[in-house]
Amino acid sequence: MATAKRSVQNPVDEANVRTSIFEKVSYGMGDVACNVVFALTSGLVTYFYTNVMSVSAAMVGMIMLFSRIFDGLSDVAIGLIRDKVHSKHGRGRVWVLWMAIPYGVTAVALFCLPANATAAVQAIYIFITYNLCTTVVYTALNLPYGAMAPLMTRNEQDLAKINLFRMAMSPIGNMIVSAATLPIINRMGGDQAAWIKVTLIYSIVAIALLLWCFFGTKERVRTQAAQEAEKLPVGVRFGALIHNKYFLLILISALFLAVYQTVNGTCATYYAQYILGNNEYYSVLNLAENIPQVIVIMILAPFIKKFGKRNLVLWGAILTAVAQLLLLFVPANPTFAAVIAAIRGIGKAPLFGCIFTMMADVVNYGHWKTGVRVQALVFSAATVGQKFGGGIAGAVIGWLMDASGFTGLEQEIPSAVAMVENLYIWGTVFAWAVIILLMLAYKLDKQYDGMIADMEQKDMLKQAE
Repeated sequence: MATAKRSVQNPVDEANVRTSIFEKVSYGMGDVACNVVFALTSGLVTYFYTNVMSVSAAMVGMIMLFSRIFDGLSDVAIGLIRDKVHSKHGRGRVWVLWMAIPYGVTAVALFCLPANATAAVQAIYIFITYNLCTTVVYTALNLPYGAMAPLMTRNEQDLAKINLFRMAMSPIGNMIVSAATLPIINRMGGDQAAWIKVTLIYSIVAIALLLWCFFGTKERVRTQAAQEAEKLPVGVRFGALIHNKYFLLILISALFLAVYQTVNGTCATYYAQYILGNNEYYSVLNLAENIPQVIVIMILAPFIKKFGKRNLVLWGAILTAVAQLLLLFVPANPTFAAVIAAIRGIGKAPLFGCIFTMMADVVNYGHWKTGVRVQALVFSAATVGQKFGGGIAGAVIGWLMDASGFTGLEQEIPSAVAMVENLYIWGTVFAWAVIILLMLAYKLDKQYDGMIADMEQKDMLKQAE
């Protein structure tokens, strides 16, 4: 009887468990909630500022740029702080609990912009609330959440499935917000009060989903190498990152994925209104893109095993870029635009489904290559790429639209309409073309099994007591 008890408490056995379907779903609920605010901040809030509150597109773009710089720095700061926080609830789960209510409150604050204030006061309010929501709260929630999966199991196949559940469920929050927001708000009058009420409902639902994520998951993995790495100077840990070539490839991939998400999220609303003729087509485009993405991610596991993560991401990126180029031939047809959006959803699914598992692979590669395991910093620094990419793209979009003479009125001038069309089409092509080049340089899949075998032989993956 005593022997059985010791076996249950053995940290190696616990670390290698296969998580239940319920736990995988519970983990995925966290990203459903996170994508509620991401959908708002990556596209809809810009439309709200320019077309509802009449704020200058250039001003919004400048605020987004500076905010994303701060946001990127906050990722590294939260990553370092997270390494120092030890809670009975775990190292990632506890942040989900702490940030749930602030997450909802700050999301609503984004849309409480003083309507009759001066341009300077409005700019200050946008800067403060946007950074409070995204730079502070969202980062403190999403970054520890994203690093939770490798702490739930050390079983490679189960970890891949956890991340597939996450990324299959992830677009649900984005889909609901992107598809439902404008139609609902238009029917509620389309004014600021409507935006606030709808965001409040989203926030309450998101808080409930985050609590589901917290109570439905468990952290089990605590490697001795990760524990030892936390005691090393920051410079040593960053040095290990810099010498990890695959981390740099994933970092830049995350940056250009964010460029795509920002271009698509920001410009699709304007494209629907000024090119397709109705802003509610934005909902159609979003559903057309995200439903195929979810379906493909759900069936991705056997294809990962057969073809490898990198190959799937590479061919998916090629498909996405080629499909977007076809939009040049029939840019103003809603049906054709929806078909292209569906093909984009299929093409981008492998990257969305594999990127976090690839980050976990990169952690192991860095540990094997340098002897230093910097798990938290890999996940936090990779998100820096996303924040910088989104900030730069948002600023460039704002500047270009302002230079085109964009007014935000119901009938837009021809130069602004042409700019919206070019940004929507060529911005996507550019982002995915860069990802194609990065994946051509990514060779980790070929050496991964041998690397893990070598690490196990050297006892580098030993669990902490």
